[in-house]
Order: sequence, then structure tokens, then C-alpha cells
Amino acid sequence: MDAKKSRTILLIGYCIPYVFLCLYGDAVWGTGLVYGAAAVAVTGLCVFACKMQQIKFVVLGNIISFAVSELCILLFALEKFNYYFKPFSAHVLVGICTVIGIMIQAYLISRLTDDRKRAKDLLKNRQEKNGSRSFWGK
Repeated sequence: MDAKKSRTILLIGYCIPYVFLCLYGDAVWGTGLVYGAAAVAVTGLCVFACKMQQIKFVVLGNIISFAVSELCILLFALEKFNYYFKPFSAHVLVGICTVIGIMIQAYLISRLTDDRKRAKDLLKNRQEKNGSRSFWGK
């Protein structure tokens, strides 16, 4: 997949207000399952960004998702559920959830990029050990 398509997929994926959907689902339907579904979706986007080497779009995407979540709170009047989110308001909780999500994604990115670097180093060491032959020995 080329870089332009992967960037488009990432931006569209991050335009979904994941944190708003979590809060809305929790307040209206009374279920926390939406948090798990959103975590899986955001983790998938993060892994896809790492595989396509588009890590800067993870940061941009989180900013977009945060802004869209804040806008949805205003449009759908989620403030009326502030009693449900005590001691926080819906706006504060969006910020907290976004920061937690960014921290998890940063850890995931560091692990995935370390694994890629270790694989490249291993391949390079094997090539040097085999006298500049390819990895498969041909």
C-alpha cells in the first residue's frame, strides 16, 4: 500500500470521536464495553501506522480525535450527564482518556520500533557473519 493511501486511512480512522463514543455509551447505555472496542480500534490504527511508518499521523490523529470528541460533547449536550461522571466533567474526562490513550500508544510505538530495529540489526549481523551473502545464503 502506498503512503498516500495509508495516510488517508489513518486520518479517516482517527476522525472518529472514540472518547466521546465511550463516554456516550457509558452514560446512555450503562456499559463499559465501548471502552474496550475503542481501545482495540485505536490500537489497530497505531499498529497500522507503525507498519506503514507513518508515526507522525498517530499524534495528528489523536489531536483530531480529541477535537472531534470535544465538538461532539457540545453538539450532543453530554454535559447533562456530568452527574454520571462525578467528580469529573465530560470535558475533563475526554482529556484524561485521551492522555491515557496517547501514553499507551507511545509505549506501543516504542516497542514496535525497537522490534523493527532489532530485526534490522540481526539481519545486518548475519550478513556480516556470512561474508556479505544474503540472509538465505544464496
